Amino acid sequence: MSLGKDEERYLILQQLQNEAEAIQRKIVELEIVDSQLEKTIESLEYFKSLDDGVEALMNLGGGVFAYVDVKNAKKLLVDVGAGVVVEKDVGDAIEFLKKKRNDIKKSVTNLEQVLQQIADRARQIQKELAEKSEKEEK
Repeated sequence: MSLGKDEERYLILQQLQNEAEAIQRKIVELEIVDSQLEKTIESLEYFKSLDDGVEALMNLGGGVFAYVDVKNAKKLLVDVGAGVVVEKDVGDAIEFLKKKRNDIKKSVTNLEQVLQQIADRARQIQKELAEKSEKEEK
């Protein structure tokens, strides 16, 4: 049993909707990561302005925090991906995170373009279905 042209169009519309929803979820995830990076950069810029150590709260997980004395706030361990951690000074860590934010923004822009293409294709299919429906009514 083969599908008619209209049924195929409806299936394609459903698939496009599913793809659009997945892309929208990914965009939201990336925006959350970007927001977290922005807050981290703000904290690092504060660290950079310090002349000496600082007392800070350390997140132990599960909503539990501990007061800690950070004796050397000028050197940090930064996860650069694939589980690799390297020591960076605060300025280099800030630049690394700014680059990550820039990469995220590029990814969001690309995903938004794909989302627009999906929306354009869906509108075209809906237009074709509407035109066919109008012709059948006459």
